[in-house]
Amino acid sequence: MRRTASAAAVMAMTAALLPLPATLSPASAEPDEEGAAAPLVVDRITPDSVDEDSTLRVAGEVTNTTGETVRDVTVRMRYSRHPFTSRDELDDFAGGEDWQPSASGPDQEFEGRLEADGTLEYALSTKAEDLGLTAYGVYPMVVEALDGDGDVLGAQYTFLPYTADEDAPSLDLAWVWPLMAAPQRADDDTFLGDELHGSVGADGRLGRLLEAGAQVPVSFDPGDEDLVKELGLDRDEPSPEGSPSPGENATAEESADSASPEATDEGGDGPEEDPDDADGNGDADAAEEEAPSRSEGVPIAWAVDPGTLDDVLRMAAEDHQVLADLEEDPAQEPVRVEREADVAAQVWLREAREVLAADTVVATPYASADLVALLLNDMNGDAEASLRLGQEATARALGLDADDRFALPPGGLMDERVQELYTEHGARRFLLSEEVLPPASWISTTPGAQAPLPASGEDEGEESFALVTDPGLTSVLSMPSWEPGESALALQRFAAETAMIAGENGGGDRVVVAAPEPGWDPSPEFAAGVLAATDDLPWLSPERLDRIELPDAEEREDTREELDLADDAYGEGLSSTYLGQVEDVSRDVRLFNSILVGDRDPFRPSLVRLESVYWRDREALAGATRSLVVRAVQSRREDVRVIPGEPVTLASSTGTTGVLVANDLEDETVYVYLSLYSENSERLSIGEYTHHFEIAPGAKTTVYVPLSARINGSTNVHVSLQNADGEPISSQDTLIQVNATGLGTQALLISGIGLLILIAALAPRALRKWARKQAAKARAAESGDGPGDGPGDGGEGSAKDGGTSADDGSAPGDDATGDDANGDTATDEGAATRDDEPPHDGTAPSDPPPADDAPAASDTSDGTADDTPSAGERPDDSGSGK
Repeated sequence: MRRTASAAAVMAMTAALLPLPATLSPASAEPDEEGAAAPLVVDRITPDSVDEDSTLRVAGEVTNTTGETVRDVTVRMRYSRHPFTSRDELDDFAGGEDWQPSASGPDQEFEGRLEADGTLEYALSTKAEDLGLTAYGVYPMVVEALDGDGDVLGAQYTFLPYTADEDAPSLDLAWVWPLMAAPQRADDDTFLGDELHGSVGADGRLGRLLEAGAQVPVSFDPGDEDLVKELGLDRDEPSPEGSPSPGENATAEESADSASPEATDEGGDGPEEDPDDADGNGDADAAEEEAPSRSEGVPIAWAVDPGTLDDVLRMAAEDHQVLADLEEDPAQEPVRVEREADVAAQVWLREAREVLAADTVVATPYASADLVALLLNDMNGDAEASLRLGQEATARALGLDADDRFALPPGGLMDERVQELYTEHGARRFLLSEEVLPPASWISTTPGAQAPLPASGEDEGEESFALVTDPGLTSVLSMPSWEPGESALALQRFAAETAMIAGENGGGDRVVVAAPEPGWDPSPEFAAGVLAATDDLPWLSPERLDRIELPDAEEREDTREELDLADDAYGEGLSSTYLGQVEDVSRDVRLFNSILVGDRDPFRPSLVRLESVYWRDREALAGATRSLVVRAVQSRREDVRVIPGEPVTLASSTGTTGVLVANDLEDETVYVYLSLYSENSERLSIGEYTHHFEIAPGAKTTVYVPLSARINGSTNVHVSLQNADGEPISSQDTLIQVNATGLGTQALLISGIGLLILIAALAPRALRKWARKQAAKARAAESGDGPGDGPGDGGEGSAKDGGTSADDGSAPGDDATGDDANGDTATDEGAATRDDEPPHDGTAPSDPPPADDAPAASDTSDGTADDTPSAGERPDDSGSGK
């Protein structure tokens, strides 16, 4: 096989002697099937711009995709000596459907056979001076492969910027580098898929964008450190509506300063005031000087979606759920997979905090909420929340604040309402699409990015202005760059596009803003290449976005029309029907929030995610996500509940039952109102009880409720929890069955009847005992006048004693003596006393005393012996009977 590549010989040929191929459609330069090799690939074009001293080199590969053997393949370059005159011509030529260049450049021939699917490598080169180019500009160039019969096997249409020997014009280029993704969560703990898990890795989209934008080595090695602790992910996350908790950088320092007296007292831990700072600006100046700044590479402004950052932070912090196959069939209940805290997300956050601190950071609203649609549908509160949440989420995730001077409405679309909202939040520089600020009709060149805006609201101080992103560059940056040769062609187109802008007679210095699409997914080669080209191309000068200023009024040109959002742009936003469905969810959220202590709004991020511009053309997935949020809200609301108990039985007409209320929320304190009512208030009434109370997270409380039954039977008591406005927080009441049996009243009746029977049975016996006692007293009185009896006084004393013994169970007429009547203890004591005294007559009585004389013979009440003399003796007046 013989190769020839004589540039001189080729240049000697005239265009008339060379066959011009038929118009080649773009499809002929692409593979017929996805994944198949392109018939001709341009791997490398160097340099990306040439001057008269350069040598142009083009290298790549040819593949036989015809399905049959071809012979004598030739690869050649064709070009034109006439540069493009407008940027529109670049688009026309790139499609391969416009005119064909006729000038011939270098070629390379391959003799012999090239089998089907066979490949060969080519390399073309020529000196720039041999091309006959005369002036600065962008020239068309085609690289094509032909077989021996002159049929085109494949071609690639590209561009050749040429600077000649003159000074190239200058163009300032500012970069807006996106770190954004579609919303990844329904509620805070549920991810819609695992796309983000792969995106933050070294080979993922967000990982590659971070590394390319950093322009310095970035490590995706987690190392040996505890990243959860190092990043502060083990701290309790602040509420979505509040400020970051102490220790969370950003506003956390303000919280510490305001809460700690040591922050301002002398000798405290806070920073000491510089005595030289007489004007009070020393701290600000020092902070500006100490702020990290880029030391190498092209300055860029990082455009972040706070919702994406919040998703990454949640994924890195702790365990979470990932839904499987939700997008494949949103109508089906998805499978939930438990995932641990993602290490790749932790590493990405670690590197992002370091890298982004060196550049300007601008932020969209949280989750790129559709501000135009929200304000159009009078959902101002949601629009406000999206900006507030965006500021807080950025500070939490990155440990720094986004530059609030910049407004980055989603898609660069803005009307007067959106401008007024941003102005109220302090924005003065608006990154907008050319769709809302198109070039003036009379201008034919690319206007600069700056454009004054009309005053809005209470706009005071700094004049507001727009920085309009260049749509042509956005389109170029979206070119495919992953397949072989695509990156080289995309880089060449980027060089050509910027060269065309620089070469236009724009009337002075201009700055343009390059802003890729939010979902930009370039190959690493292309992403790194465009930044390198910004620094290397002779007509480009990198510019910091935050240093772009609006020209003085006398130096401005009216190069753009007034701010105007077209009607079709309104129609492309979230529909009123869809936002009405989101408002239905919002009502459920409002009901849940109404029982939370403090100004808590934990589902606000979920609602704002539902209002993202990403749902405009993803209706099925949006509906499935909305349903997931609804179920999550209902589930959280049902965590505050009345725990059902056993049926209550009243054993009397009144009683008390306990109602157990639980707060199963893990991190929310609630304040609820307890409502009870009886289905039949005539049968069962409810007394006064504690109607409202606070319950800590994970706690339970019991409320005691008095009940009163008027009629026996079963009655249901309805129990519900409500908010302060009387709205029930659950769809169904808890029922308590109360059974009033009346058994208490019956028991009292039975007891009363039994008592009456007992009294009736014992009363006659008691009367008889009393009668016998009275009779005994009478007999004792009568016997005191006979011989052998003591004096009357002594008889009375004996009678008294006899009365006491009767009370103890003896009765007149019984067959027992007085001693027996008084019991064993009394008998023993009496015997002991009598043994101490000698018998009066020396003999014991032969017979016991008569029964009637028993009381006189018993012991006295004080236990001393009776001194009554024996029969035949006179009684002593000093005896114990007195």
